[in-house]
Amino acid sequence: MNDDELLQLLPLKRTWLDDIVGVFLKRPNGVAEIDAVVASLLKTDRNMGAEGEATVTRTINNFCINAGDEEGKVRHPIFERIGPAQYRLLTFPNAPDLIEVQKIQFAEHAYQRLWEFFVSHAKKKPKWNELTKRQQLEAFARNLKENEQLQKLLEAYGGQPPLAV
Repeated sequence: MNDDELLQLLPLKRTWLDDIVGVFLKRPNGVAEIDAVVASLLKTDRNMGAEGEATVTRTINNFCINAGDEEGKVRHPIFERIGPAQYRLLTFPNAPDLIEVQKIQFAEHAYQRLWEFFVSHAKKKPKWNELTKRQQLEAFARNLKENEQLQKLLEAYGGQPPLAV
């Protein structure tokens, strides 16, 4: 099993950015209007709440190379504004590596606790801070698959049986 397959088995928390990028990847040329993104997300299990449109706009603008007062200052450029309330996914037709631009969070509390435990120990190794977030997460997944003590700790935290292979 390769690293990408291992990562897919981890219960990573789904974010607004994940869902929004997913909509753009399905659109012609990776272009979408805010209304179209909101309409697509309404068809999913995503709870849009009362401020859904504002949340979508804010999320896109946080990663947009030319949105308002943040023009040119975005740390992780993912979108480009091409018209009023209209944006383009810069990496289209490929998905950007969202692991690198977001905090690593898990949907299951036990995995989150195990991740924090793993990181606290891994930080003691000099090369840990040189790794990308993806490499750190891959190291976690490999260790979880191979390390029986880590698997037992996950179970002690109340987690489901670790990564099935």
